Amino acid sequence: MYGVSPPFYAPNPQSEPFDTQTLLQAQFGSTVTVDNRASGGTSSTLLNMMNGLDGGGPPFAQRIKSSQAQIVLDAHAVNDDLSQSLGPYTDALIAWIQAVRAAGKVAVLEEPGPVCDDSRPYLANYVSVMNSVAAQYNVPIVKQYEYLQTIPNLCSHYTAGIYPDNFVLQIKAQRQAAVLAPLVKDLM
Repeated sequence: MYGVSPPFYAPNPQSEPFDTQTLLQAQFGSTVTVDNRASGGTSSTLLNMMNGLDGGGPPFAQRIKSSQAQIVLDAHAVNDDLSQSLGPYTDALIAWIQAVRAAGKVAVLEEPGPVCDDSRPYLANYVSVMNSVAAQYNVPIVKQYEYLQTIPNLCSHYTAGIYPDNFVLQIKAQRQAAVLAPLVKDLM
């Protein structure tokens, strides 16, 4: 979600959130903004964010209270696969939903896209947990994982096995905007 451009891993101005904002503004006008608060790097895990250890400030439950966002989307899973088991991830996902709702905001989850290397062997398990928690807590979810696997030669659209190119980012943005649009419409 952070959106980096190899080889220097700087923020990519054409990120999924940027493309999503473009799509939503085309539908609802320029008052709709998508504020990308994602952080990059392996410290960017859901558990770290919840505890305020991801470089984004205090623990998430404190941060979200002061946010002006009306809809909050979380897409953690890729880095989580590197550093924690499913139990703490599941607990953190539930705590994230509860914190967003306690702050009076709409929670949305987004599955990660698949990766094209062997560094995240349990990613499908994280996706399964995310879907289960979304269903249990009635949270809208942007389905990316299985859909993106149907793209012919998907891995040719990735750098270093984990960084999708603009082609894949645009597809992800379209799918994200399709889930967010009804929520935006309800808020307007």
